[in-house]
Amino acid sequence: MSFKENTDIVFEHYEKKIYDQKQLLEISRALNSTLDYKYLIDAILNICLAQLQTLHAAMYLEPEIDLGLFKLEPQSIKGFELSPEEQNYEIKIDSPLIHYFEEKPKAITMDQILQMDTLKSIPDITYLRKMGAEILVPLNAKGKVNGLLVLGDKMTSEEFLEDEKEFMTTLANLAGIAVDNARLYELATVDMMTGLKIHHYFQTKLKEEMDRCRKKGTKLCLLFTDVDHFKSFNDTYGHQAGDVVLIEVAKQLINAALRHHIPARYGGEEFCLVMPGASEEEAMTKGEEIRKAVESMIVKNPNDGTDLKVTLSVGVSSFRTTDRNNKDLIERADKALYQAKHSGRNRTICYKD
Repeated sequence: MSFKENTDIVFEHYEKKIYDQKQLLEISRALNSTLDYKYLIDAILNICLAQLQTLHAAMYLEPEIDLGLFKLEPQSIKGFELSPEEQNYEIKIDSPLIHYFEEKPKAITMDQILQMDTLKSIPDITYLRKMGAEILVPLNAKGKVNGLLVLGDKMTSEEFLEDEKEFMTTLANLAGIAVDNARLYELATVDMMTGLKIHHYFQTKLKEEMDRCRKKGTKLCLLFTDVDHFKSFNDTYGHQAGDVVLIEVAKQLINAALRHHIPARYGGEEFCLVMPGASEEEAMTKGEEIRKAVESMIVKNPNDGTDLKVTLSVGVSSFRTTDRNNKDLIERADKALYQAKHSGRNRTICYKD
């Protein structure tokens, strides 16, 4: 190889390094620009798919703090076709695989793992191989492994280069910190029992959306919901059964909410949904969707396993330019809910003067 050819290779190598560093800087900015946990996971996986030119990516994370295991969440799977049993597979934090990554926190291919006597035969590796994993990358934050990136093979079927593994290791470190920050923010803003946003967060975001309506002339609707006869339900079946009902009703609200909606717990069994950009007609349709979902669901009594059913009343109000503060919009939604309760329950009513 001539001196010029050798020089060209060196220059090409450093140009690639500079490009990768610029990419990582942009990725770091993007990851740290949001504290939305689900959006962040989606963004990390999409970056992995693009950077490594693979069609398969997944992320194992702790479902709850100090639970002692990592699991896949529905939004943390891209491309892998997994059965329900496979999706529920758990990787324990005290697994030999996680211990290995704590000592050597960097990307490693499945071929490299299969050359290690301490790892190649453990159940986690057997499962990940069956899943189609080709490269594993630990997420790190505050000196500990807080997740695991699982990536499939390249679309080109080429092997993963050392530069690519180094890039993914740095990316996973950035991702680990971003995920940790988002999880802490979620803990501070989410009601742990229902998964809905807490009252203070709801009030803050509602004020922001109302301010946006005043400045830009956009629409905004608010849904208030209440479980019918909930006090009697608690007295009859007990508070444990009541808690299960609240959790299941909250799931219906969360599942029905669009990405820009804000499902929150106003207090007790009263839940609400802030709907930026929605007309009254759209809000009524959404209210009916949630009401019907609750009406058709069956809840298992935790005490004896019997089937329980509940219904939901929904009140809807829309933003008016005369609204002085949150209270005005909330009062109208509450009045519509009151009317739904006193006109037979299990219905959706929009506030009218």
